[in-house]
Amino acid sequence: MVGKLAKDMGCQQALWLYDSDEKITEAGTMNIFVYWINEQGEEELVTPPLTDGLILPGITRDSILEIANEWKKFKVTERYPTMAEIKRSLKEKRLLQMFGSGTACAVVPVNRILYKNIETNEYENLQIPTMEARPNFMLHLYNTITDIQYARQEWPGWMRDVI
Repeated sequence: MVGKLAKDMGCQQALWLYDSDEKITEAGTMNIFVYWINEQGEEELVTPPLTDGLILPGITRDSILEIANEWKKFKVTERYPTMAEIKRSLKEKRLLQMFGSGTACAVVPVNRILYKNIETNEYENLQIPTMEARPNFMLHLYNTITDIQYARQEWPGWMRDVI
């Protein structure tokens, strides 16, 4: 029902929110990532944690976290981003990218959120600058994952020769 409503409203996926503070959990069946400049001025990649059973573990999610931690270019955090944080970071031009991940797609950009404000009961169209961000972390991540998958790049411990 929610998926049909999303499609009827011109959206490709439903962004799942949890609790009164509207924690972002997943997009459709994909894990979700937010890449931004946090309120302390640090570049940060945020994804919801697996600790409470709300989030499905994903091999692509684990791969993204491993790659991002190995790159050591920004902070990597497992916690719930909230819609209030997304809106605030957009207003302050700190939100760089938002994307989903999954086995079928590797990574896929979130370019827009059609958000129903629970206080006003009105829809807000939030434009996410995912594809405009430079450098494009999500694209670099996608290229790294697919290069590993197609043996164009090695990643220690990820591939074995099978004879």
